Amino acid sequence: MAHHSTKRLKRHRASALPARGRTVAAAALTAVAAAAGVVGTAAAAPAPGSPSGGPDGDRSTVQQQTVKGQIAALYRQADQLTQTYDAAQEQAGKLTLAVQRSQSALQAIQADYQRQRATLGSIAAEQYRAGGVDEELTLMLADHPDSFLSNEAMASRLSDEQRRKIAEVVEERRQIVQLQHAAADQLSALDETRDAAAQSRTQVTQQLHKAQALLNTLSAPQRAAAVQAELGTDPTSAFAGQQVAPTLIDHTAPAPSDRARAAIEAALADLGKPYVFGAEGPDAFDCSGLIQQVWRQAGVELPRTSSEQAQAGEQVPLSQIQPGDLVIYYAGRSHIGMYVGDGKIIHAPHPGAQVRMAPLMSMPVNTVVRV
Repeated sequence: MAHHSTKRLKRHRASALPARGRTVAAAALTAVAAAAGVVGTAAAAPAPGSPSGGPDGDRSTVQQQTVKGQIAALYRQADQLTQTYDAAQEQAGKLTLAVQRSQSALQAIQADYQRQRATLGSIAAEQYRAGGVDEELTLMLADHPDSFLSNEAMASRLSDEQRRKIAEVVEERRQIVQLQHAAADQLSALDETRDAAAQSRTQVTQQLHKAQALLNTLSAPQRAAAVQAELGTDPTSAFAGQQVAPTLIDHTAPAPSDRARAAIEAALADLGKPYVFGAEGPDAFDCSGLIQQVWRQAGVELPRTSSEQAQAGEQVPLSQIQPGDLVIYYAGRSHIGMYVGDGKIIHAPHPGAQVRMAPLMSMPVNTVVRV
């Protein structure tokens, strides 16, 4: 199987190389604030028709590189916000299930509680007829069984079976109150998480519109080059990533397991599929959606975001990287790809691009993880 993967890797290379609740809400607001500075910088780029933004022949190489750098910065920030959005969506899914479970449990216990209250009525009537308690205390037994049960003089008039039944009703009512509070908290957290996701989505869309506006200031060949470019380094960050001499990496190392080979095969099959913000397959992906999907096809369930995926296995030194290893990039662990050997990764780069191969060191490496 390893030989088959190598053949497919070589076959694709020629064509691909030239293509929890509130915590989530807080993370979204932080990412939005960070993105605002980049959007402001990008807005200062020369517009078509301005003295520095005219025809291609009038634009200096420095100006062209500045625009391309601003586009890359917008894509990097959009990538970071996408991970915030993905986390919010994942959390919203979990909270939705939790709310459904709480409401289902609440409905079941409320139905049982009503049946049990009929038992209290029988006990109260029996005690009243026997002269054990007066009518007022009988009503208290029906409406406040916990208070009635706590009165030793009254409780002593009951049989063991009657006390047991009253205690069951008291416990069920306690559970109902607890479930009602839990469901209310979960619904509140779900609303906040959905708001966070919507805010991240809006900000990503704004960033991508800015990037497209900048792309439109370039000539067609320059636009194509900008789309094919990787996210690159972040000149505003001091983070340089892990460094290792290429000669220290064994470019011929085989995939360490059958599941790693299966994940590589799945990734190779996804080459050429478009990057779409928030997508997790099977026809389009964002960066962490691609990694989650190809490993799912290999029988391994990974978390949704790149920062979570960075903790989903054993961390290994960059110099010991092997095919199938996850490569997480940038200080904020906002981008991810999968190493496929020969100094290359497969990843979903950014909007406008397709799933493709890229040099391992084309972005600053944060962590290497073996699943």
